Amino acid sequence: MKKPLLLALLTSGALVGLGGCSEGDEATINIDAPTTVNPPPTEGGGDPDPAPEPGPEPVDCPEGTTESAAGVCRLSGTYLEDLTLVAGNSYELDGRVNIGNGNCLLADSSTCDNGDALVNATLTIEPGVNIRGLPSDDPLTAAVLHVTRGSRINAVGTAAAPIIFSSSDPDFSGPGEWGGVQISGFAPHNACNTEPCNVDGEGEAGFIGGDDPADDSGIMEYVILAENGVAINSDGDEINALSLNAVGAGTTFDYIQIFDTTDDGVEFYGGTANMKHLVVANANDDSVDWDEGFQGSLQYVLVRQHGEGSGEAFEMDTEGTLEWLSKPTLVNTTIIADKQADDSPFIMRFKDSSGGFFHNTVVTVAGDATGFFDECARIEDGAEANINSSLVFNNWIQDCSNTSGAGGTLSNEPSIDNASVVVAAAQLDDILASQASAASGLDPIDWSAIEASFDLPSTANGDPIDFDASFFDATTFMGAVNPDGSDPWWAGWTLDFGAGNALPEPIEGCPEGTEEVEANVCRLSGTYTTDLTLSAGNVYQLDGRVNIGNGNCLLESAETCQGGDALVRATLTIQPGVSVVGLPSDDPLTASVLHVTRGSKINAIGTAAAPIVFSSADSDLVGPGEWGGVQISGFAPHNACDTEPCNVDGEGEAGFIGGDDAADDSGVMKYVILAENGVAINSDGDEINALSLNAVGSGTEFDFIQIYETTDDGVEFYGGTANMRHLVVANANDDSVDWDEGFQGNLQYVLVKQSGNGSGEAFEMDTEGTLEWLSKPTLVNTTIIADKQADDSPFIMRFKDSSAGFFHNVVITVADDATGTFDECARIEDGAEANINVALVFNNWVQDCANESGAGGTLSNEPSVGNSSIVVEAAQLDDILASQAAAATGLAPIDFEAIGNAYALPSTASGDPQDFDASFFDDTTFSGAVNPDGSDPWWAGWTIEGSL
Repeated sequence: MKKPLLLALLTSGALVGLGGCSEGDEATINIDAPTTVNPPPTEGGGDPDPAPEPGPEPVDCPEGTTESAAGVCRLSGTYLEDLTLVAGNSYELDGRVNIGNGNCLLADSSTCDNGDALVNATLTIEPGVNIRGLPSDDPLTAAVLHVTRGSRINAVGTAAAPIIFSSSDPDFSGPGEWGGVQISGFAPHNACNTEPCNVDGEGEAGFIGGDDPADDSGIMEYVILAENGVAINSDGDEINALSLNAVGAGTTFDYIQIFDTTDDGVEFYGGTANMKHLVVANANDDSVDWDEGFQGSLQYVLVRQHGEGSGEAFEMDTEGTLEWLSKPTLVNTTIIADKQADDSPFIMRFKDSSGGFFHNTVVTVAGDATGFFDECARIEDGAEANINSSLVFNNWIQDCSNTSGAGGTLSNEPSIDNASVVVAAAQLDDILASQASAASGLDPIDWSAIEASFDLPSTANGDPIDFDASFFDATTFMGAVNPDGSDPWWAGWTLDFGAGNALPEPIEGCPEGTEEVEANVCRLSGTYTTDLTLSAGNVYQLDGRVNIGNGNCLLESAETCQGGDALVRATLTIQPGVSVVGLPSDDPLTASVLHVTRGSKINAIGTAAAPIVFSSADSDLVGPGEWGGVQISGFAPHNACDTEPCNVDGEGEAGFIGGDDAADDSGVMKYVILAENGVAINSDGDEINALSLNAVGSGTEFDFIQIYETTDDGVEFYGGTANMRHLVVANANDDSVDWDEGFQGNLQYVLVKQSGNGSGEAFEMDTEGTLEWLSKPTLVNTTIIADKQADDSPFIMRFKDSSAGFFHNVVITVADDATGTFDECARIEDGAEANINVALVFNNWVQDCANESGAGGTLSNEPSVGNSSIVVEAAQLDDILASQAAAATGLAPIDFEAIGNAYALPSTASGDPQDFDASFFDDTTFSGAVNPDGSDPWWAGWTIEGSL
């Protein structure tokens, strides 16, 4: 009964376990959409599984490559023109492959020493592509991909279709079977002593370095590098799995795995590169290494060392010169130590005057470690001079011994110790999150205090860059993975590296409290007042209204329902990949609904490769109105609360909702799809939406949510303070997003594609309830693709009933094949007009709202909402639905302090239920839901195929 979801992601039943150019000739950047997505390598014992074959049929080899076999294209030599490695073929690296010629000795900024012009090229690699390095007995001719300085790599995979670099054999195990990937840039390097800079790079890289800390060498996202690493000589000259040579902060590295390498995992040779979501496993030398004045930033780093290796988890030095020190900042790191027997007993090593700032770190030893450890960090060779100035440990779990117990010694230099370092067992769970009590409940890092106390990078002090705290997410935990289980970010796309399994194994039988209606099909009905887990391996049916907890009762007191029953809270946990289907009903009052009542919680945490899917009981994912939907109710404020305790009669037969806790927590929904739903109960507008959020609080987490094919609204916020990121609503027959009753939450990255059969708006917004306080949420980075049935209203958004709202960085356009006719972006009426330029604000818009009258249509029937930040321009949505309009890029991050000074953001001092909190939002410099630089096609690989 399990449905065929896109990409065949749910059929596998398991995830992979742990197991612009500044110089020279410009080349056009080619951004390719993730058109098809393949399952990641599957979990299994022993050797990792062979690479997944690309989904598309083989296509012709790109110009400049040779066809070595059917569907196999070989690269060799130097490429001076843009090259795209399309899905459908696999690719071989024959020896050293250079992109561009920026490894030459430069005579000036645009000319090589031999008189050749500096030529920059871009290598684009589509999702799911496999690149294999051919073997060589000579390290000098090892297979290497080198993106030389001035050139770029656009390797943007997805969680379901990572880009994989490996050797030419059929498995992923065997270090040293090819060279690796080198990326060189024009960022500063502390050994630059010429103009232009020409530092002779390691690993036969040629010349590297420059003077631009923001240099951009492209993007690598969801990329795996396996079986690599070559030692060129005994003096330490080497080709690492990933060598970053003077790479600048304009380059994006996110979701990178390095597995089974002979040499270092990733080495930063100077530069200012930043990186998030890095996994290094089974490096036979150092997992992470830096030198030569590296001053970048890293967050979410997971290292598992190898029992046959001889290096450190981190080896850190300054080397080069002492013109400036290596002193990067790392936040949220987990180290699982191991190395060969009888090796050094320390896990990290600072030497040669290196600094480094390590915040929120968990260091432990593998349970089956070959090596013996009793010291976290060796500090020597001049690095000790940096202690408590540019070598700082802050918020550590110290669990560094498998011999002496009690966490071992923090360092040979005891002055590095401080009260934020806690000696405790790391207690890593199945997703490698630390369950040590000290690892949770931290305050977010106060960067102003850190900067005031320590020697962070500063150009005023001779460093190549000023420290920028905006790179980091604010976190309240130690280690690479959040202990609350909300983000097992490494799951589903990494190769099995033998450190656990991100998913519980499927269990046989149905959970207690459900009915087994056939093999692996379990039915839920009625009210659940004890915790319930929907485990992988079964399909779950909703038979009518299913309540979690009894918080929908009329409360007489905070803990007692009318009639004397105690308020009972329960938690529903849904494991990744689970399918929940609503059974059909001819009566809307008995429609299948999952309702998490106030006081109870839902923990529905899917992954990109195994989303949780709610749908109807038929075999497809199309057909609106085939079941009810999901309702979540909370104790957050609602502007119609007029009793104590609050009892607002909720819409859609939800029962009673609301309270007085703006931070109320109803759980987590992440990577969740809701399809084929929506029920109208009566003609007065009482309805069951795909997702109804009834007085839900800001303590609840919603991220990566898709709503598809619903009869009624996609998501409706009935009061409350809920926040949401990465929302896709497609083919809603009524409004895609609706709010009322005093909703004051925040949303970022919202992508709406309306239905040509629908009659609602992309956004319908009102205050309703009462005017105790207004609905006035803040939205940042929204894309709307408008459509509706013919002869319907010509506007795309509608503010009414005194609603307000702050819309920043918006792209609004009309579908090319639209059924409806449009000439107006936003209708503002019924009292909402009074909020214009007070609590109804448009900022940074691409206005493309007409499909007949041209010139972008009219912004609004109320022209006073317009301002100079709204640009009438064609949206130019590309294949990943990012806007390539000129006005959509190059924006300044939103200055929320200035917004708060100028407009009426939520404020308890003004009678609102909560104070506006800008920390929810990522800083972005673009309009629309998707970054135009192609670095984050966040909707790709987990949403329903063809839904966008």
